[in-house]
Amino acid sequence: MAAAVAAAGLALLGGGSGAAATAEPWWVPLGLRGQAVTAVVPAGPGLIVVAGGRQRCVALPGGPRAPVCARIPGHQGEGGGPRWALRDGRVVEQGPDGGSRVDPGSPDLGASARLLAAPAALRGAVVAVAADGTVWRRAETGGWGRALLLLPAGLLAGPPAVTGVAAFDASPVTTAVYLATDGYAVLVSTDGGDDWFRAAPGLPTGVLDIATDGAARAVYAGTRDGVWVHHLQGLPAPPVYPQQALLARWLGIAAVAVVATLAALAALARIGRRPT
Repeated sequence: MAAAVAAAGLALLGGGSGAAATAEPWWVPLGLRGQAVTAVVPAGPGLIVVAGGRQRCVALPGGPRAPVCARIPGHQGEGGGPRWALRDGRVVEQGPDGGSRVDPGSPDLGASARLLAAPAALRGAVVAVAADGTVWRRAETGGWGRALLLLPAGLLAGPPAVTGVAAFDASPVTTAVYLATDGYAVLVSTDGGDDWFRAAPGLPTGVLDIATDGAARAVYAGTRDGVWVHHLQGLPAPPVYPQQALLARWLGIAAVAVVATLAALAALARIGRRPT
């Protein structure tokens, strides 16, 4: 699992072609710094946010100078796509004829469960959050299982709350699913929720909402310190070493470990020979 998480951390999150060194920062602040933003919803040329209990319209880079918001927020991100929804604590699949049915393996998420995302690029994959904060995943084959276990954020703190989940549900921009937490910032999975890694350089750790915008190829995060945006970009590929160079690296690491062990044993031997 750890190897899979490390490998996923080097995957492309959206097909960007520029190297990380030449791209913009992974997360960029948009505004409302110093304020807790509890909701973010893309709305045409603007972004609807809720901060301090008030709904506002925020201008986006490259958009009209005066902020314009096209609609009132009704859901997160692109809304679970055309196929999946939550109803009475169960995940429901909506058919092309307008009918719907409860997914046979759906766990009971609790009547107040409201967080669900289904990346269009992974047909059949769903990530849903139960009312008690448990994160579940549906594989493309239809099987359900728990997606991850969040560890306590500190010695005296419990696991951080899961505050949002989003994906590019309506357009197959990327397979990534974004999980917002109030303590670990944003976690990302590129395989439908099987493996997760933290993708939040520069972002405040307290993230209160998250949403996606396929047209802008962007992810928006409402945090305890304003609203932030991530534009999809590629991470650098993992380094590839020739076989001889890789062997030399391993031999060097082994030699350092042996020398350190011998030095420690010699020190213990000297201590043992001291008169008492």
